[in-house]
Amino acid sequence: MPPDQSDFDPVLFIADGPSHALLDPVKYPYMCNQDGVGHQSEVIIGDLITLAPEAPALERGATYRDIAHWRRTVTPKDWPSYEITEFDFRVPEVRYEPLPATPENAQAFGATLLRSGQCLHFVYQGLVMAHYTYGKWAGYESPYLGDGRSRELLTWNATDLEYHAFAHIFFSQGPDPLVVTVARWRPYVNEISLADLWVQPGDALVIPPKVMAPPPVPGMSEEQKRLLVVDMHNNRNSAQACRRYDGPPSLATVTVLGDEKVMTAPLTRPHYHEEKQPTWHGMLR
Repeated sequence: MPPDQSDFDPVLFIADGPSHALLDPVKYPYMCNQDGVGHQSEVIIGDLITLAPEAPALERGATYRDIAHWRRTVTPKDWPSYEITEFDFRVPEVRYEPLPATPENAQAFGATLLRSGQCLHFVYQGLVMAHYTYGKWAGYESPYLGDGRSRELLTWNATDLEYHAFAHIFFSQGPDPLVVTVARWRPYVNEISLADLWVQPGDALVIPPKVMAPPPVPGMSEEQKRLLVVDMHNNRNSAQACRRYDGPPSLATVTVLGDEKVMTAPLTRPHYHEEKQPTWHGMLR
């Protein structure tokens, strides 16, 4: 007789939870962070902060130079084909530096840290607040394989980055930190810097709308071209902090993102980027 066989527990990638449209931002112009819970308000609650100023000279994380990129068409099984940007960082393994989500580390990737007890002026239209549960293996799948393989458990975690012209907020509700993968791409000098921002429970990371940097004008120096950046992010590694030997299998979080109309409109939809080499995501010490 063959030996007894047993199955492994099911692997959770990402589970969608309830969502609701944000209130009218004209009437409720402030987004407040109340211990990792987003709350829209007519008035200032707690300390009012502003979005971190653009600082394209800031550089954090692991930087790769002389990178290449091109366009590629993805053909899924159940929805229309679409184009993504394919990267080649010219290394056998891509390293993402783990960094604490401090105000300056966030600013180095075009984001703002919103701590508990703080609020900011947040008047973007067409957004929803959604609950998600991220499994610790969520990064080990690829939406870009096509042929119905978007929920296949892969042997390594490849790069997956996006930017879009709508605002995004990631609320860290604990008990473990929320991990947001970030990148600062300098497309006209072929450089990119990569990191994982570890957002402590109770904090939130705010990413304003992003668009591709305008092309350089004739006569620009290389240093001036370096300041033309586009900041990108991805949250499929949100449960990276769970990847301890005895860590929990998943992490619940709440995200503010575009509604269906905003997600599909040509001027606001996400722009996706992939690099196929294995990635290294270390634990924050």
